[in-house]
Amino acid sequence: MTRTITMIAVSAVAAVLLVSTAAAHHGWGGYRERIQGTFTISELKLGNPHDRLIATDAQGREWNLLLAPPARNRRFGFSDESIAVGDEVELLGQRHPSRLEIKVHCISRGGSNIYTYRYDNGRTSLERQRSDERC
Repeated sequence: MTRTITMIAVSAVAAVLLVSTAAAHHGWGGYRERIQGTFTISELKLGNPHDRLIATDAQGREWNLLLAPPARNRRFGFSDESIAVGDEVELLGQRHPSRLEIKVHCISRGGSNIYTYRYDNGRTSLERQRSDERC
């Protein structure tokens, strides 16, 4: 009987942790503050579950830049050939409330757009949010 109760308790805790981790990760809900600026790419972390870039701002702070999942990015033309360490880029995104992290809407370099966050149907994150802003 005690073993059964222990197994149920462990399973319940594991389920809660999995659900809370997934809920915390997905969506734009917690990323409310719009941020726009110039960053220098210091590291590419292209892979599952989301492509990421590490970049520094003018004050020397290191930011985690979250992009869409890799398969979607490749389908819409973004890859390791699109961007390189040392590139200075301008981006538009939404900042995490407590971390130096940005969910990126779009990235441009030298005035040309090189990345736009897109969903499977091709809609951009800005379109989905019904924003008047454009990449």
